[in-house]
Amino acid sequence: MENDLYFGLYLCVNGGCEMQVNDRLCKINAGDALVKSPLVQINKLKEYGNFEVVAIFEEDMEVLAPIAEKNIEVAQEFVLQNKFYSTCNEQEQLILLRNKQHIDEYKQELSKSDISAKQYQVIKSIIILMEQASILEYSKIFLRQNDFRPKEIERGRDVMIKFALLLFQHFKKQRQVKFYADALNLSPNHFTRIIKNVSNRTPSEWIAVVTINQAKKLLRMRNLSIKEVAQELSFPEQYTFRKYFKLYTGISPKEFKLLHS
Repeated sequence: MENDLYFGLYLCVNGGCEMQVNDRLCKINAGDALVKSPLVQINKLKEYGNFEVVAIFEEDMEVLAPIAEKNIEVAQEFVLQNKFYSTCNEQEQLILLRNKQHIDEYKQELSKSDISAKQYQVIKSIIILMEQASILEYSKIFLRQNDFRPKEIERGRDVMIKFALLLFQHFKKQRQVKFYADALNLSPNHFTRIIKNVSNRTPSEWIAVVTINQAKKLLRMRNLSIKEVAQELSFPEQYTFRKYFKLYTGISPKEFKLLHS
């Protein structure tokens, strides 16, 4: 999937699968809830028993970053434990599946042609709240199952997590490394060294990746013009957006839109 900068919550409802998760081999079975984020790279290796996974939801990280920021200790534990799934009991599975049903129903309402702008905003807010509630439900399951003895999170990893959360909230308006370095009380040079060491990408590269992936997503929408996409991403004018997009993709926004129309 090209736009990899999303958060997904899933439930395995049948069979099982062997997966390579970052640098670790994992086995997922029916009843396991699993999460996908930009910091978790998943490759399926082998399926068995009519493996089936349902998406409780998939959402842009910018929508969910505030809930992670408010629960930063839990977000850090996800990384420390290096475990992206937890086994749910029957009641927990029912809660997640019920949330999925409600989220899907509200999304169906959003697609109706007779919905007003105010109704749209209210329903969209309900969906976001239900997605955030589902994350917290999963967090409760995760915390119940894992032994959290005191550990010290590696400094670089801690900075990377906090940078990611800030980036997903502010990338539409803030594309300067200094903004993120200042927010983390670091000099831009020291901040860049830390992020490069942890992720093999500089902060500037991460900012570009997030911005370009979001631009591609918006350009695929038929109801948005290139000018509107540029405005959504806070570029001062369409020309600046065109120059930025072509620098990182090799083609213009217009060419990309035509290819994916």
